[in-house]
Amino acid sequence: MIYGERIRQVREMHRLTQADLVKEVPSLSQSRLSRIEKDLAPIDDESLALVAAVTGVAVGFFSRTPTPGFSILSPQMRSRSRLTQGEKSAALQWARLVDEEYQNLRHGARALPVRLRPTPGATPEEAAAEARRTLGFSPHQPLPYLILAAERAGVTVLGLPYAIETLDAFCAWRQDEPVIALLDGVPGDRVRFSVAHEIGHLMLHQPGQTGPEIEAEADRFAAELLTPLAALRGAMPHNPTLSALVMLKTIWGVSVKSLVRRAKELGTVDGDRALSLYKQMSSRGWNRREPGYVPPEKPRALRKMAEIVHGAGVRTERFAAMAAWSEELALNVLAQHATADELPHEPAPERPDPTNVIPLRPRTLKAVR
Repeated sequence: MIYGERIRQVREMHRLTQADLVKEVPSLSQSRLSRIEKDLAPIDDESLALVAAVTGVAVGFFSRTPTPGFSILSPQMRSRSRLTQGEKSAALQWARLVDEEYQNLRHGARALPVRLRPTPGATPEEAAAEARRTLGFSPHQPLPYLILAAERAGVTVLGLPYAIETLDAFCAWRQDEPVIALLDGVPGDRVRFSVAHEIGHLMLHQPGQTGPEIEAEADRFAAELLTPLAALRGAMPHNPTLSALVMLKTIWGVSVKSLVRRAKELGTVDGDRALSLYKQMSSRGWNRREPGYVPPEKPRALRKMAEIVHGAGVRTERFAAMAAWSEELALNVLAQHATADELPHEPAPERPDPTNVIPLRPRTLKAVR
């Protein structure tokens, strides 16, 4: 059986209208495609093969029983500017596609318990402190990585091979399981802030809550999670220059613009100085791309599970066949998830203060006769 919902899914993934798709599949008319998507008319094998070729899936994909989409979960959508309905639908359908395979792979792996929990009634700063404890980080250290820590805390993180200027990430709850979807083409510092922002939504807000106040709270949470004011106070120079902030960026893994805001909150710059720094950044073109390297982070779990199911190295053709995707689509999805070589280095454990260590006198062992 062919499901019309599956045809609509891949069409929306590629932001194609029905009129756009029938241009690629001349054997279909728009009215007939509309009926096919509603399961009111059959589709011939030749037309179905063309739809599959255009949208990057295998013909068998259309026979798979559709699963509930993320729109049902009322996700939080973090956009940097106006997000169109078509862009939103495409992001949700891509997340649905990747999440379905994530769930299929989980049958062959042990799921980690969910340790990240909502914190009703907490302030963004209180929730951020709780998140640091849950993720296994001290209150005062820069976070060496964030996505891997979130996955270890039971968060499903999906990398989508889809990029648009209006959206970096979004999140949702699947029953009691938190889900974060990351779009492609986002710089390392912005990825970290986006993930932190989405964790803020998961811990602070109910599904479907929207509005400027909600976004502002998630931003406050993200800033405190990544750059706690108490820890940053000792690192932030008085009246910092842009060069000094770029150096801090590489240590803390956040944007210079975010550090300017934190400097203002700390009182190391006033409003006029902050405005001057923003203007300097704009004149240098830093609004599009800042200097200062922040290593890119990717989710790991999907690829790790694929390695468990398909073997080390993941044979792409086998992975694609089981997902009913084209090999190109399988490669693109896998590329959004880290290989073992792409994982961040674990931080060295903090050494105890030598002034608090009591030296012990070496003990002489007597020979046993």
